[in-house]
Amino acid sequence: MQHIFLSDGGHAVALPAGRSGRIGAGGQGQVFRAALAGRTVAVKLLRQPDEERLRALQLLEPRCAGFAALPQQLLYRTLPTGCGPLAGYAMRLIEPATSVSAVRLFNFEEISRLRRFSWHDAVLAALRLAEAVAELHRHGVVIGDLNPENVVFEQGQSAAEPAILRAVLLDSDSFQIEAAGGRRHPCPVSRAPYTAPELIGCDFNRTWRQPASDAFSLAVLIHQLLLHDHPYDNAIHSKEPDLAVTARIRRGLYPHAAVVPDGLQASPFRPAPRQVSLELDQAFRRSFSPFPGLRPTASEWVLLLRQLHGEVVPCHRNPRHHHPRGQACLWCAVEQRLGQPFCRYSPATRRTRITERPQTPPLDPSSPAAALCEQLEEQLAQARDLLGRRDVLAERLLQLEPELLTLQQSHGRAQDWLDAAALQRRLGSLRHRLGRWLGRRERVEQREALVAALTALAQTAAGEVSQGAARLQHLRLALLEQLAGMDVTAVADATASQQDPAEVVALASQRAEEQQRQQWLLEHLADHTIRSWRVEGFGEGRLALLEQHGLVRGDQLYRQIERITALPGIGRGLQNNLRRQLNAVVRQLDQEQQGPQAAPAIRLEDLQPLVQAVELPMAERLQQLEALMERWQALRDGSDRLRGRMEARRRERDEQLQRLETLF
Repeated sequence: MQHIFLSDGGHAVALPAGRSGRIGAGGQGQVFRAALAGRTVAVKLLRQPDEERLRALQLLEPRCAGFAALPQQLLYRTLPTGCGPLAGYAMRLIEPATSVSAVRLFNFEEISRLRRFSWHDAVLAALRLAEAVAELHRHGVVIGDLNPENVVFEQGQSAAEPAILRAVLLDSDSFQIEAAGGRRHPCPVSRAPYTAPELIGCDFNRTWRQPASDAFSLAVLIHQLLLHDHPYDNAIHSKEPDLAVTARIRRGLYPHAAVVPDGLQASPFRPAPRQVSLELDQAFRRSFSPFPGLRPTASEWVLLLRQLHGEVVPCHRNPRHHHPRGQACLWCAVEQRLGQPFCRYSPATRRTRITERPQTPPLDPSSPAAALCEQLEEQLAQARDLLGRRDVLAERLLQLEPELLTLQQSHGRAQDWLDAAALQRRLGSLRHRLGRWLGRRERVEQREALVAALTALAQTAAGEVSQGAARLQHLRLALLEQLAGMDVTAVADATASQQDPAEVVALASQRAEEQQRQQWLLEHLADHTIRSWRVEGFGEGRLALLEQHGLVRGDQLYRQIERITALPGIGRGLQNNLRRQLNAVVRQLDQEQQGPQAAPAIRLEDLQPLVQAVELPMAERLQQLEALMERWQALRDGSDRLRGRMEARRRERDEQLQRLETLF
């Protein structure tokens, strides 16, 4: 027995009854292998399908489909009376034979079963994942349920190809997206070990997430890919050894933080991020800090991981190990601590490469486009500098916390400065009392005055340190909040692009041409009325229905053709009739466009927004960063002044203690 479904493209899809042909199942539905219009696809049948969400996903830029299993066609149940309710959608099939789940890349036992996979490939996998997340974020998608079971990596099949070609995100029907009409579709699910701390305990059906929540999940996955452990599990907590991961995330118990909580230490059985690079350690500290806005964006991870991938070299001791150039082998260090082999990577028999792009023809140096490329290159260099300075400032602010805490904890109480009880015991000693009885009152009074002065000094110094450190801590937190609120997404996206400026200019030219063509097409379609066409099935009644809903001209129909089935009495057959007529008119206009009525040529002014897209947000961010750097310097100066005052008070205390000793 088979179940027959009808796609919105007019194709029938047959699925066997029961579990035959099923390739996956989850909380939201089941996935089957099926045939659609002569192609093998994956079909997902949903328990609670949301047609508007799926339509919004279908309208994403075609490039997004390379990074996510997006709906290609919607599937409807068939009823004896015709088309029934929405059942699910068809998407491209990712063959298990040519892909690997992210889950397998965390575990060395699983890695050992792969045909070829090295730590160099692990860095590449992390890079590909960051690229996928960055691309979806650019188009307004927040993944929401970003976890290893929803990530697969398509693999190269020859030694000349990288082991990881691209990352593909599954379960797109749970993506958070805003439909064209403005209706918001939150992501209704999330897996606890990958949920950002600010979302723990939220009602996901009503929570509109920010990209920063994906940035947290992405950082966890990158940590697992590169260091093979969850960042909050890679720790020993002597005081609460059985604390759940969710509780650790909520409380920020990251073992490599700038300030490590008492009783928490990193496990010796995994490398520390600092063993990879200081930049990676810094990125993870920002990712797992209390400030969501400080987390590196997916585009920032692309920059960092692309640089790291280019620096990975084989270990000269062990052919199965790789490490960054100039660094000691992190895997050798772990195995030395364990006293036995640990890593199960493939031997270093080849050098993986990031997929090369075709060369762009060189630009004429005298052309306006060449001048535009130079401007763009200059802006991108400044943008990278901006991001680097932002990271440095974030790290400085995070590193200042232990310094201020140490000041407050070690010097913020009177007893940290002086053992007042011991001095009082000396004043009550027999020798001191005898001095009073033997007429040495002046010496006794000097001792008592000095003890009183020392006690007052200790209280004053402790108050200065405690209040000063608390004030500086408050300023530090305020500065961190401002830095976290500085949106560098546009700048990071520009610098994370894999294309060189010449390619960017060429691509922008194509887009500008397409936009001009669309504008030209809509202007000319506005001269065509739907009544002037002869469309099968559209008599006076249906034409009047279209006009009642504002569909009179060809340009109006062009914009609304995908939604026209929402009108009463107009199904997919009538929609296809209208689409065929509309396409015929468009083809006719395209032929006219080649003649004397051709669309205007692209001008350099049309491409200038390329530079402005980086320049304008960057100018504002640079201004913000300069102000923050000035405040940081004031904060640093304030900390130095506090230390200076503390040293002066310490010298004063020591001098008075020496004077007191001479009086006893």
